Amino acid sequence: MDERTTDVAEVVEASRHRTRLLLLAVLTALAVAATALVVVWPTPRDASGPASCQVFGAGPVNNGKSVIAAGIAARVPESGILAGLTAAMQETELRNLANPTVPDSLVVAHDGLGLDADAVGILQQRSAWGTAIERMTPSTAADHFYAVMRTIDGWQNLQPQFLASLVQRSAWPEVYATRVPAARVFYRAHLDEVLAAHCDGAPVAAEALS
Repeated sequence: MDERTTDVAEVVEASRHRTRLLLLAVLTALAVAATALVVVWPTPRDASGPASCQVFGAGPVNNGKSVIAAGIAARVPESGILAGLTAAMQETELRNLANPTVPDSLVVAHDGLGLDADAVGILQQRSAWGTAIERMTPSTAADHFYAVMRTIDGWQNLQPQFLASLVQRSAWPEVYATRVPAARVFYRAHLDEVLAAHCDGAPVAAEALS
């Protein structure tokens, strides 16, 4: 084999090596992306857990109470419930929004219309989160929020704005941070009422929130 042939062989081998490295990088990136989706993709609520309820009627204030009630039923601590309220305040100001592109959402009592793809409800959840009726039911939408929240590693130690942004798949937790003070005020203003009206009206022990 002459020198020219050797040079060509080396070039070909180098090209193959670069191609292999590129493929490896692409596969690694896809694996990371898939893992991220698994972490925050909606998962069915554990049917064996306590059921939440919708007992407060319609309207933003009542929608917020339903978020608190769902958190209590799921034994979510205060920081998690604040994350749910923070997300709902940022997404819709606690309004239960129907969407003209989702006809089933229009037959449910709602507080206005949204036009973000197929997102509906107080948390603007898209079709992957459940049926239109489920997403338009504040307590059920909150159930799904908390179920996804629990899949996040170390969620118990994260501040509400970070939890909210992760569950909602937002890259800007700072926009949620501005809502946390209002969420905390709302939570403390309505907690006693929610505890008293929880599902069958039986009070819930305070330790349920710890």
